[in-house]
Amino acid sequence: MGYYLGEMAWLDVQEFLANHNVAIIPVGSNEQHGPHLPLDTDAYDAFWLSLKAAEKAGCALVAPPIYYGVSMHHMDFPGTVTLNPHTLEKLAYEVATSLVRHGFRKIVFENGHGGNTQALESAAQRVKMDTGAFVVVDTVSLIPDYIEKFVTSPHDAHAGEFETSTSLANREEKVKKDRIKKPALKLPSSKYTKIGLKETGPKVFWGFRTKEISDTGVIGDPTKASKKKGAIAWKMATERLADLLVELDKMKV
Repeated sequence: MGYYLGEMAWLDVQEFLANHNVAIIPVGSNEQHGPHLPLDTDAYDAFWLSLKAAEKAGCALVAPPIYYGVSMHHMDFPGTVTLNPHTLEKLAYEVATSLVRHGFRKIVFENGHGGNTQALESAAQRVKMDTGAFVVVDTVSLIPDYIEKFVTSPHDAHAGEFETSTSLANREEKVKKDRIKKPALKLPSSKYTKIGLKETGPKVFWGFRTKEISDTGVIGDPTKASKKKGAIAWKMATERLADLLVELDKMKV
């Protein structure tokens, strides 16, 4: 059977719920991803990963994705659509509580866009308080060892080495390779205003407009991307998300 809830009839969902109660809600964005990646990269990847992991685990259904996110920092680039953080929080909350009402007691927000994190974490906490369901948010948080080993460029945060590699691995035909180039970044001088997947140590959150950092919209170095790196990332992410789903399926809530 398939694991995409959107293609199922209600009787199929009812039958699934007789044995399992885990649902994945993919969340992404429609925002600029540099000159070379599609606007829907975050949403596509979150949905793609969710389906692969659900198929591997065999114990979770994937809800239709939330295709828009909190992308105000990318609004200087055409095509970007943004939600207010409160709008995303409310939307995520209402989708999740609808699923909980039908018997899904464990919810995974599979988040493909870092700008959504605070809104989704707030929604997760509200769902917990109001329903007692177990809710988790994954924002590229299951593969820190991959990032440590394979992401080699500093400040890799958006449409750089990591995202270009994963896009080469799951839909290479949509990557405009002739436009891939390293941007000239203009970052704040403070050592505490860090940005990037690999940045550790003392740091603070800081608001920014992407255009002030990068004229191309890329934060990172996509020239260091490769299809092989992307394939490794997807394999690890799929296996670990599937393992999480299995653990949640066994959990008593």
